[in-house]
Amino acid sequence: MSVTKSITTSKPFYVVAGAGDLAVKTLRESTDRLSGLRVERKDIETTISTIQTETKALPAKAQTVAVTLAADVVGKVGDGYDELLGRGKSVVTRIRRQKSTKDLQAQTSTTVRRSKATATTAKKAAADTRTSAKGTATVAKKRSATTKKTAKSAATSARKATATARKATADGAAKVGN
Repeated sequence: MSVTKSITTSKPFYVVAGAGDLAVKTLRESTDRLSGLRVERKDIETTISTIQTETKALPAKAQTVAVTLAADVVGKVGDGYDELLGRGKSVVTRIRRQKSTKDLQAQTSTTVRRSKATATTAKKAAADTRTSAKGTATVAKKRSATTKKTAKSAATSARKATATARKATADGAAKVGN
């Protein structure tokens, strides 16, 4: 199993993906709520006065609240982790199944294969060039032309992989927060 594969199938990876997905969803929903919000000056003054009064009583309340919250947090952490884990698996699965992601994987495989072919051809050309340096240059010319052709093919494949990656990223971003 490759390092990338093992990272992207781990629970912490899914939890982080789920947290990101939840954050995007929450931001999208809060935009609608904020657009209708109005605050009056008298409301602010009343709130400040209330906060000043309550601040004086905070030290006594803080200890009680801290103990209660600690107990609640311990129970909720496990639930939250499991929820984010499930949400992360869902968003990662949606992104992996989209056509643009599959296209990117195929294009990347082609690019790797062509790059390996270019390296092999270049090695053969170098070996042939060494052995035929005193003799004819035709073998070297043929090998260098083949190397040039395979390098051009690998570069074209890499450009296509980049374009496919852009599409996969855009499609993946559209799936986040749903």
